[in-house]
Amino acid sequence: MKKKILIVNSFYDPDIVGGAEVSTQVLAESLNEDFNVTVLTSSNHRDETLYDYINGVQVIRIPNLNKYSLMEKNNPNLIDKLLWHFNNTFNKKQLNSINKIIKEVNPDIVHTQNLNGIGSYIWTLAKKNNCFVMHTLRDYQLIRPTTIKFINYMISSVNRKRAKNVNCVIGISKFILKEFSDVKLFESSDKKVIYNTINNKTYEKKSRLDSSPLKIGYFGRLEVEKGIEFFLKAVTNISSHVVEEVCIVGTGSCETELYEEYSRDKRIKFWGKLPFEETQLKMSQMDLIIVPSLWPEPFGRVLIEAYRQGTPVVATNVGGIPEIIQNKEMLVEADDIQGLEEKIRFIFNLDKNKFEKLSQDCKNYSLSFSKPHDEYISLYKYILENK
Repeated sequence: MKKKILIVNSFYDPDIVGGAEVSTQVLAESLNEDFNVTVLTSSNHRDETLYDYINGVQVIRIPNLNKYSLMEKNNPNLIDKLLWHFNNTFNKKQLNSINKIIKEVNPDIVHTQNLNGIGSYIWTLAKKNNCFVMHTLRDYQLIRPTTIKFINYMISSVNRKRAKNVNCVIGISKFILKEFSDVKLFESSDKKVIYNTINNKTYEKKSRLDSSPLKIGYFGRLEVEKGIEFFLKAVTNISSHVVEEVCIVGTGSCETELYEEYSRDKRIKFWGKLPFEETQLKMSQMDLIIVPSLWPEPFGRVLIEAYRQGTPVVATNVGGIPEIIQNKEMLVEADDIQGLEEKIRFIFNLDKNKFEKLSQDCKNYSLSFSKPHDEYISLYKYILENK
């Protein structure tokens, strides 16, 4: 009989917010052949717990018992945000709901990812139910959930105590694992780095002719910290002789403002949020993709998805990005508009043969991220044998 794994994340397909949801789904589906995998996630409804199956994986969606759902397109005020975080940290009704699900599923391992909408008390519940507890670090919400230092201190203090119930913590980069080690979270947990993997389809890429203008893409949330305006400022400084098309895929709080300011440049096309496969196809049609993040990306999934399509990437030198970028010469400092312009012109000036070699190097490099979750499978099996 297959051993049972309960994977927990804030959101799950079809509720895709960012790379964490994609990575969690890839993980769950990859593991389902070797284990009996169930996913626990949040929802925006307030009634009963919902059960369904997605690509052979059982998905359990708990009702939203907080002030509002993170999936709602709203803009809560500061007080509502603080109340939301308080409830997310201390929500007895939700605690009881999650405890009931753990008893029902009876997993051997509880493997948590992002916990907004779930709550870190799940670690305590899992431990009490005699489960091995793992956590993968995909963001900084456990230590910096708000912009208010005092609130962050209070919440991280609670999470630090609860983290004593976590047997093993995994970073998706060395960078994010060090960030949590520096603030003494998960001190008693075993530690390991396992990079994200990809399994997306590869599309045929058209050859680029010498001196032909570039098609450049941005794929991600339209938020200040993601560097979208930094990117647009740089690209609009470059003539149409060098850049003929700018493809923006994603949505976010800056969407309306950016559209009003930059849509006058006819090269810039805002596509909104596209289905996953359509997004990958768009990536394959680009000559270059920019990842202009201003904040320390824990990993930067867009890079390896772009490489999978043979599309080169220029990215900022922040967070975990330097660990996974294929060529360190493609790094630029955050908010360095002139530096980003120079990288774009460098790609433009490559002749056909050099560009094709760069494209093939990117595709070859992506293979190191395309294996099924062998490291997780080996780790699970080791844990279960020695539990």
